[in-house]
Amino acid sequence: MIQIIKQAALEAVENSSPMGIAYGTVTSVSPLEINVEQRMNIKGDMILLTSNVIDSEVEIEVNDMTEEALTSPYNHKHEYKGTKKHIHKKGLKVGEKVLLIRVQGGQKYIVLDRLVSV
Repeated sequence: MIQIIKQAALEAVENSSPMGIAYGTVTSVSPLEINVEQRMNIKGDMILLTSNVIDSEVEIEVNDMTEEALTSPYNHKHEYKGTKKHIHKKGLKVGEKVLLIRVQGGQKYIVLDRLVSV
């Protein structure tokens, strides 16, 4: 009896398409399209992005001194401080490999990050 219950529970989980890891390749950026494990393409509202894979504006605080340029005829050193805005260009590019999580039900995928080879 216990074995039957365990088997039924396993089948229920498998049939509900629980969350799982997948790999993909970016095939288009505008509109964003990703080929998942060479089986299917996902796009539009099927894709959820994390901050790891989008361009973002970051404000940084600066409190430093310039370095003397030995080759410059205008050798000088001065302080610079304040805040500056930088844009981190982390948006996806065609051909990049990405790590995905399939959301329960398999209708949406979260793009966690890009994959790199070393």
